[in-house]
Amino acid sequence: MMLTRGLSQSDLARLAGVSRQAVSLWLREESPADMRVSHLLNLARALGVGAGDLVEPLPVLDPGDEGRAVAELLWDGLYPGLGEFCAAIARDEDRALARLVQVYGLYRAAGAAGGNVWASFPRYKRLIKPARRQGLERVWNLETGRA
Repeated sequence: MMLTRGLSQSDLARLAGVSRQAVSLWLREESPADMRVSHLLNLARALGVGAGDLVEPLPVLDPGDEGRAVAELLWDGLYPGLGEFCAAIARDEDRALARLVQVYGLYRAAGAAGGNVWASFPRYKRLIKPARRQGLERVWNLETGRA
């Protein structure tokens, strides 16, 4: 959530009503510190999400799938890692959406990232390689009734 919203540890601390050091302890991978319920509720309220959303573990790819996704989506270093790429998708960034659609197509990309993949296609399609874009435009035109 920090990546998708562009928040720093200091920002989270301010929202939760704690010190930056407390947030740093919460986010440690090795033996993270416990968070008081009142701080969790403050943070959830400030971010407009449920407390459960903040404590839910993130999905993890197995190493083979992760390696394949990195090779397919991050081959040019546009994003430093899958986390940053997913955050860019969540922020509806054109380059990330274009990359996702170029690699997986409109249907699979929409299944992974939501209906905005279809709605935003006219905006980001210019970033897709021309040969691939032509085929995707045909699919988009058929699906949106513009053919």
